Amino acid sequence: MENEKNILKWLNGEMSPLELEAFKKTSDYKKYAQIANYSTNLKTEQLDLTKSYADLKTKLEERTKSKLVTPNFKWMGAAAAAVVILLFSTYFIFSERQIDTVAKVAQTKQTQLPDASDVLLNSESRLSYTIKEWKKGNREVNLEGEAFFKVTKGSDFKVTTTTGVVQVLGTQFNVRDHNDYFEVQCYEGRVRVTFNNQKIILLSGERYRFINGSGEKIDGLAAKQPSWITDESNFDEVPVKYVINELERKYDVKITTEYIDLKQLFTGSFSTTDLEKALKSVAIPLGLNFEYIGKKTIRLYAN
Repeated sequence: MENEKNILKWLNGEMSPLELEAFKKTSDYKKYAQIANYSTNLKTEQLDLTKSYADLKTKLEERTKSKLVTPNFKWMGAAAAAVVILLFSTYFIFSERQIDTVAKVAQTKQTQLPDASDVLLNSESRLSYTIKEWKKGNREVNLEGEAFFKVTKGSDFKVTTTTGVVQVLGTQFNVRDHNDYFEVQCYEGRVRVTFNNQKIILLSGERYRFINGSGEKIDGLAAKQPSWITDESNFDEVPVKYVINELERKYDVKITTEYIDLKQLFTGSFSTTDLEKALKSVAIPLGLNFEYIGKKTIRLYAN
């Protein structure tokens, strides 16, 4: 019991110098001194480890703050320059880009131009324009095939085809340009047609047609819009070959002919939604017959 008291006093540092000198001479001291020494070293190592961790954490935080506070301006400048170049390049490419709208065979396609003008393309037709020109205020489009236009009022509006040029200020009109068949129909307002170095003014209800090498201005339009918009194609003294071409475009078929005068004139119409009915509408008035050779091929021949 006495030794235990001495050990507790020693561990707590409560021994007087004389008592400590006497305790050091005992066998208990040597044994517990080794344990105390081990404990002391262990605590010291643990403290050093904690301190080392704390130091490391402090250094890492200082590095992070340094990176956040001191940006690499050289890198930022290069990045900003790259962004500016990218923006200008994107704008340039976009403004130079040509916008195409295509109506495939047996299809119609509607589109709206940058000025909110509406265009409806007939089968196998293409409309194109560049954004750059429109940004300059030049309302210009290129047309291959046939289209009906409802033009918003504004600056001159120009439709260029391989055959002629149509210019308007704000109106509704139809342009057809298939090979050597060129026709412009004015349904509202006024249009100017430039063709073969001639300028023809069309008023509402008038049309100009160039076909088989000759052109003429014709008065009177039966409807307020092209018939093909309402699923019907009308013809007024048009050579049969153009009627057959229209049948092929609207129904995506191939029509062969035998013993038929393709120059004879046809006046009438055909449905653009029923092939059988359309063929009868063309064949019967002309005294012709037809038969299916395959799913996509039709033979049209004289009686």
